[in-house]
Amino acid sequence: MNEIAWDIREGKRLKKIQLVQSNLVTLLLFVLCAYFLKNGMEASFLFGICCAVFWLYLASMVYTLNTGRTIGTKTSRRVQDFDKDHFGEKRWKRKKIIEVVFSNVITVVFTVLLVNLDFNFERLDFQVIAIPFIGAWIGHNIGEIM
Repeated sequence: MNEIAWDIREGKRLKKIQLVQSNLVTLLLFVLCAYFLKNGMEASFLFGICCAVFWLYLASMVYTLNTGRTIGTKTSRRVQDFDKDHFGEKRWKRKKIIEVVFSNVITVVFTVLLVNLDFNFERLDFQVIAIPFIGAWIGHNIGEIM
């Protein structure tokens, strides 16, 4: 790996760009969810799509952990390189292992719930989905800023 002298300001700038990108993706997902819920999409289909996204995200994280290469935008790759250099290879890998373990547990639990839950209730209300979604969005932003 090439040794790069990172400037802390450059790392912060890259993380801000990554935060804006993740907020745009989250906004897109929120709008799509709202659209599908307003048009009467079945809850099982919505949760199935979420489960598939979780599995793809987990596969991406395992790939990054095993190879050290990031799947994503140029900014996300540069942020990973910055974190790897800033924290050190050993600490970065430990952090990634913890992320993979927690994501794996969440994904497996979500999949088990998807398979075992009865989705024969009438309809999902937008407000029931919107409040936890917005809360997670705010929590993600606070976590990235800190």
